[in-house]
Amino acid sequence: MAERHIVVLDLETAHSAEDCRHCGQPQTRHENLTAEGWPAGTPEVWKCRRDGTDLFDPLGWGNKAALGLSIGCVYWYAGDRYEFFDVHTLAQTMRHVVDTQPLLVSFNGIAFDFPLMRGLLRQCAEALNDSDPGTAVWLEGICDAFQTLCATSYDLLAEIWQVDPARKFERGLHSLDAISQANGLGAKAMTGAQAPRLWQEGRYAEVLNYCQDDVRKTKALFELICAGKPILRGDGTPMTLPPPPQFSFA
Repeated sequence: MAERHIVVLDLETAHSAEDCRHCGQPQTRHENLTAEGWPAGTPEVWKCRRDGTDLFDPLGWGNKAALGLSIGCVYWYAGDRYEFFDVHTLAQTMRHVVDTQPLLVSFNGIAFDFPLMRGLLRQCAEALNDSDPGTAVWLEGICDAFQTLCATSYDLLAEIWQVDPARKFERGLHSLDAISQANGLGAKAMTGAQAPRLWQEGRYAEVLNYCQDDVRKTKALFELICAGKPILRGDGTPMTLPPPPQFSFA
């Protein structure tokens, strides 16, 4: 498949949805700080206090960009190479994808990874509206073109849900970890919620390897689908997904 114009993408967030939107700490750490007494003098602490009460307000899933980006990984079939990107190289990565127009392959990219990437880049554009309007317009153009490309992407999880919508939210059935184990690709090294904690602790190599392994797992499942073979759900039930017509090898 090396000659095929396809990329597989995954990313990890800088925060989990359970982190406080004011101080960036998980609830357990927030509670410990409350018990110990907040250290004085930081704006983040002031935001967590209202009328003498310590507040915990989780980020949640509604605003993807608020979760931030620690690291992302892209596999390019052309050249058989993996590349990493972060907040500093996000615009460059998205620009390259927009310029080359590959088939974007992901696992839950439509609902999560792609909106997060666009949201972060739009934040950068908004910050430059006054100081550098030309760059802001350029970044917005990349976002718009990337959104158009995402609409024609191949999202494995979206395809699974379309085939069996009645069991969409059944636990242990459709996660990448469960499907990878069922198909002999091994278990994930951690969860998406653990990755931000490790990144904040400076354990970057573990998060890099984890992100790249998610790309490898998604790539392997995608190739089974393109070969016309069924993939196994978390309970071992085979499921045949329609491949992208232009990349079917069945």
